[in-house]
Amino acid sequence: VADGLHGEMRMAVASSADTPLAERIGRAAMELLEVLPGLTMADLLRRGCEDGRNLQIGRQPPLSSDKSRTHFPILRDACGVAYEEMLFFDDSVWSDHCGLVAANCPGVVTQRTPRGMQEHEWRNGLRKFAAEAAERGASTSEPSGA
Repeated sequence: VADGLHGEMRMAVASSADTPLAERIGRAAMELLEVLPGLTMADLLRRGCEDGRNLQIGRQPPLSSDKSRTHFPILRDACGVAYEEMLFFDDSVWSDHCGLVAANCPGVVTQRTPRGMQEHEWRNGLRKFAAEAAERGASTSEPSGA
């Protein structure tokens, strides 16, 4: 996304960090982690969504441990991105968030990343998204939001 090869794609975070401290650590890490020299994850996430509404982090109300019931509806409504325009990557090895999101947020394409995001999983997610978009007859084969 940072390389400009994916058009107007925007990114979001749906994290179920389990304590307020974990939330603060996650946000601080995004401010430090550089995806390219001089470009932090936070900088990248702010593109097209400067007010932070695309960062749904934690389990404190109105969020919960079930991203499909809280994080995703909030992202859809706050960012104006339909589920059919979303591609979700999840690294959880203790809960099947991808299964829950696919079941409860129809249209979201999911990709598990049990060892963290790897390039092949990114590409596989994009392929799955393009295939779903083609099946629906959508005009775009790139995710536009979360």
